[in-house]
Amino acid sequence: MIAGRRLAGAVLAGLLCLHCDGRRVSVEAPPPQEPIVDVSVVRVGEGAITQRISAPGSLLARRESEIGTMVSGRIERVFVAEGDRVEAGAPLFQIDPGPHAAALRGAEAGLDLARAERRQIEADLARARELERERIVAPQQMDRLATSLAVARARERQAAEAVAIARQDLERTRVVAPYAGSVARRLADEGTTALVQPQTIVLVLQETAALEAKAAIPESQLQSIQPGDPTLLFVEGIADPIETAVAVVGDTIDPATRTYLVTMDVANADHRLKAGVFARVEIRPRARQSAALVPRAAVRTEEGRNRVLVVRDGRAQAVPVEVGVVSDELAEIVKGVEVGEPVIVGEAAGALAPGMRVRVVSEEPAPAAPTGEPLARGPTP
Repeated sequence: MIAGRRLAGAVLAGLLCLHCDGRRVSVEAPPPQEPIVDVSVVRVGEGAITQRISAPGSLLARRESEIGTMVSGRIERVFVAEGDRVEAGAPLFQIDPGPHAAALRGAEAGLDLARAERRQIEADLARARELERERIVAPQQMDRLATSLAVARARERQAAEAVAIARQDLERTRVVAPYAGSVARRLADEGTTALVQPQTIVLVLQETAALEAKAAIPESQLQSIQPGDPTLLFVEGIADPIETAVAVVGDTIDPATRTYLVTMDVANADHRLKAGVFARVEIRPRARQSAALVPRAAVRTEEGRNRVLVVRDGRAQAVPVEVGVVSDELAEIVKGVEVGEPVIVGEAAGALAPGMRVRVVSEEPAPAAPTGEPLARGPTP
């Protein structure tokens, strides 16, 4: 054994150091081979995909109005209390009409006076024209009468406008509901002197026969939701979900929360829902047809950007992608890779560094979601 080791050492020494003309020549070892990682791939598939987007929301009154007075005066009577339901045009409260009725009578008297003055001047002008033909009245007198008649007619119109304003003020002493709703708050009682400036708010009215559901949706789902998408509302105490649809998709992103508002109309003719109640909103966007699909696990998110690893020229290459709809298992690729391109999946998709040499050892079937695929919840990877 010892002799064998000595022989091997001698051979190695002979290889590393050769005597040639008294000179020693060094032989360098070959460079290490670059490792090759075995990977599995799946080609980008094509099919339909959809998802469910769930978010907290609230049911709010579609309209809420602070009802005040448009004329000043003492509140004589309030016809409703908090919680009362009223129809459109129903009386809400009454301002003392006495002073406004007196103002109307004064304006009507002023109109009568203006009409009488106008008629008198018209008669004077008619007689003056008869005398003018006999050259008894000077032209200057005729001019003065014509001017007086124009002034009298203007005063009559002014008096008529004063009557209209006084009549409108008298009508405004009785305030009625602008729409059917419920009295949310009563802020003033009989005997209160109501003002116009600043306006005295007597009641707060809410439209409760029709509500709005509002939910804040993450910015990452900006491309997923469209008006008309079916929606379910889950309200505590109500067994069955409420079916509705997306009515409005907000155009503004809140910079503090990175969310945008989505609004749904909610019928409430039986008044079983209350404004302000919490609701879980579940939006079901329409299925995307002919979407480019990859397994959701193949998409990695780094520093807020999504990317996948593809095999190109025997190496793993990172490709930035734009992700659309995401389900439990699949992700739609809107931009970045094409249908049929091999994407690395499995543990290697999350562990490999871009640029490493790879060898494809297996290829999984391309993903495809049929149109009738059950809806799945899932945020952007």
